[in-house]
Amino acid sequence: MTFSEFVIFVRSQLKLSQKQLAAAINVSYSTINRWENGHVIPSKLAVKTFYDFCENSFIEIPTDLL
Repeated sequence: MTFSEFVIFVRSQLKLSQKQLAAAINVSYSTINRWENGHVIPSKLAVKTFYDFCENSFIEIPTDLL
């Protein structure tokens, strides 16, 4: 699974819009959109923030992304 696929998966599991996910992890809507479309690779800090959000939401992070 790619990072962009995982972002889409997390959003669908939590039933969040891109805007809601962006607000939850304190990034812009366009950032989430670029991640999902694979246009941008997030910084290490952004990835850590996203993974922390996933863990707090009880979503397991695939080992191939760690």
